Amino acid sequence: MARVFAVLGALLLAASVFLGAYGTHGLYQGGAAAAEVRAWDWANQMHLAHSLGLLLVAMLARRQPHSLFYKLAGCLLIAGLALFSGTIYLKALGGPDLAALTPYGGMALALAWLSAAVATWRDMRVKP
Repeated sequence: MARVFAVLGALLLAASVFLGAYGTHGLYQGGAAAAEVRAWDWANQMHLAHSLGLLLVAMLARRQPHSLFYKLAGCLLIAGLALFSGTIYLKALGGPDLAALTPYGGMALALAWLSAAVATWRDMRVKP
């Protein structure tokens, strides 16, 4: 699972660069409303940060490949990114307004970090 998270993290990082560039050169210069551009930028910042986080979870998961909490953290990061950043990107592009799902993405991201905290606590505890 760690390899899957690492590859997805790297691909998501590449996507965040492309989407960030589109936000700057496509949306902003294309005359999008300021609120749409701000929302896109926020979605992109969260996308970038949590994609890096997915790489971190992948590295930590290598230490404990059978840890349910690292697996949960990685899956929640992926789902959270899709629901949080994905719904904001879609709306800014004129797609369906799925804003009702956006908070669930934020909750998934927070739960991912709590799961990673539990996994790390368990992984790094002193063993007799």
